[in-house]
Amino acid sequence: MVNTLLQMTVGDILKRPLFARAEAIASPEALQRSVRWVHIMEVTQVGHLLNGHELILSTGIGWRDDEELSVSFLRQLIDSGASGLCIELGTYAKQPIERMKQLAESEHFPLIFFHEEVRYIDITQDLHAYFINQHHQMVSRLEQLSTELNQLLLSGKGMMSLLRLLHQTTGAQVAFFPLGAEAQFVPHMPRTKAGIFYEQWIYGKMFAGAEQKQTIAHRPILALDHLFADLLLQGRTELSEFQILVLDRCATAIAQEMMRTKYMEERRRLKEDLWAVDWLSGKHAEQEVLDYIKTLKPTAKLGGATVCLFDLDAETKREAERDEGALLIQKHMVARAIFEGEGYVLLPLLHHDQIVFIVIDQLGEIKHRERLLRAIDRVSRTEQLQEQALFALRISIGCYMTKLSRLHESYDTAKEMLAIQRDVGPLASPFYQDLHLHKVMYALKKAGTLHALAEQYIAPVAASDKDRNGHLLQTLSVYLSLSGSKQETAKALLIARQTLYHRLEKLEALLGSNFTNNPEKRLTIELALRAYEYIHGRIQ
Repeated sequence: MVNTLLQMTVGDILKRPLFARAEAIASPEALQRSVRWVHIMEVTQVGHLLNGHELILSTGIGWRDDEELSVSFLRQLIDSGASGLCIELGTYAKQPIERMKQLAESEHFPLIFFHEEVRYIDITQDLHAYFINQHHQMVSRLEQLSTELNQLLLSGKGMMSLLRLLHQTTGAQVAFFPLGAEAQFVPHMPRTKAGIFYEQWIYGKMFAGAEQKQTIAHRPILALDHLFADLLLQGRTELSEFQILVLDRCATAIAQEMMRTKYMEERRRLKEDLWAVDWLSGKHAEQEVLDYIKTLKPTAKLGGATVCLFDLDAETKREAERDEGALLIQKHMVARAIFEGEGYVLLPLLHHDQIVFIVIDQLGEIKHRERLLRAIDRVSRTEQLQEQALFALRISIGCYMTKLSRLHESYDTAKEMLAIQRDVGPLASPFYQDLHLHKVMYALKKAGTLHALAEQYIAPVAASDKDRNGHLLQTLSVYLSLSGSKQETAKALLIARQTLYHRLEKLEALLGSNFTNNPEKRLTIELALRAYEYIHGRIQ
């Protein structure tokens, strides 16, 4: 049953006994103006004294028969959002001023005239008693609504039961726009009309006019500081205070229902992580992968995929595993929504002390790097607002695989990228394909030859630096990187040419006089320098 606690209108007031002999100059639209309070006002400067929706009672003593002052007074009332003006004619104001009537008619603003003396105290007492009674009824009804909302949440009847209750309580059109899902309307709206409604909302056309602003209210459905849906309420006339308060309470309940539903989905997905682990191990054929992803997101247009790894230390891992993974579930919910907003299907899981994001692209490779980095950045910034951050450590992104059955190759490259960053620290780019010499150094390390390479070719130089602090390693590195240009090397090192010559003589004594002339030896020395940096850090 639709609730009747709507705002009293000017038309309702004219039906009350004290207004039985009043004359009203008001269009049908003017009669629909809502009234929230009644106020006696005789001063002529009123703009700063009103909050809006007041019915003003006046004898006209402040402006009397002054046409300019009376029109100014009326214009202030209209601009301040007053609901209407009641004027007692006789003692002060003798007759309706024509320009006031013209202005009121053009603005659909009601003018009410009393042709005989009236007791404004009786009017204010009558209407204030009504407003106060309505307020008490509204509070009582809101408490009842809260009970009904809680019962629906506990019953597990789903989102539509909440939307129906919102419609039944307000009598207004309800529109619900969940991100990445089909819009819902209560009562049902034909497809064509629903499409127009949605288009007007998306392109901001609903709030184009001041009158429309009063008939439509919007509440974002937020959870964990992230937008999950939009809830709209549209009335045939201006929405009342009660309808807005009902919308607020229902929006909170809907956010709770969405969190409960998504939380349960994430718990179910955590149980399905074994399938994803097998996928990372290369145990699923292409069609198996396609069929499985379609069960998760039937409308997905599947392109390539890549693997992102977030490294966890021991303490962070313990935090993630507390409360049966509740913290991790919350983080995954937010991350999933963010990645879906960038055109991805996200399968997150915790595996081998790492958070693994299987990122399935729905847009092909169109701006893949930009979209992926933007999503990761948004997740990281969301983490910065939380006390327990899981995604703020080292990030590694494997190769982009166009064939989904080969995802294990992306996983292997992401793991290699992560291992390299553990050795040398965070790199400027988290993408594996941006690695160059680091790949070679890591391969040499795995083969057990990295230390031997550095030891065999530049150990004498490193030992000399350690004994004499001669900056020979730095000089050698800069000299080779500048293709043996003595002038550019001296400039880069901020030393005199004679100092550089002296250092080069020492290097020739330690490495041999042909270390720059023999291309193979020179290349090997450069690799040895990179091996040294991989082991000990950047040469300074």
